[in-house]
Amino acid sequence: MKLTPLVCLILGLAIAPVSWAQSTEDAQTKALREQLERETAARKAEADAAIAADIARHPDGANAQAARKAAEAAKALELVKQTVEEKAKSDADAAAKAAAAKDAEDSKAAAAAWAAGAPERARAAAAQKAAVDKWRASAKPAPSIIMGKRADGSITVMVDGEVSSFPTAAEAEAFVAKVRNDHDTTLSY
Repeated sequence: MKLTPLVCLILGLAIAPVSWAQSTEDAQTKALREQLERETAARKAEADAAIAADIARHPDGANAQAARKAAEAAKALELVKQTVEEKAKSDADAAAKAAAAKDAEDSKAAAAAWAAGAPERARAAAAQKAAVDKWRASAKPAPSIIMGKRADGSITVMVDGEVSSFPTAAEAEAFVAKVRNDHDTTLSY
């Protein structure tokens, strides 16, 4: 279906009243709610004023006694709340102190264990160093191999300062491979 401007206008006119009615309804609901809240607050203020006037006229009347009881109950409730908060704070402080003491004790125990293991670690490090030194001493050094090409096309190979010449690169490579195999170093990384 193709939407022409006329179809769009008709659809817009059909939908607009529904959304407008809903927004109007929401606004009315909000206004009613606010009016109800204002009326409730006004009634409460009137009742409080009437009770205050009654207490002023009859200081020993029922309203005065009820107000004193309510004040005492609020005071007792505040005292209980304050006591509970102080107990919770003291419990939290005690728990924090206990946790700090346990952490300090664990730290001291770990330091003592580390110190106790120091001689064993030193022996292990010395044994490892001795094994590495022995391994290095037992190995033959690898030969120094340098290859080069001369202007006439022949290949020169220098092994630990001794120069050899080969007419082809294949022969030179074979010689280098033989030198490396003959050396067979025990050092491997």
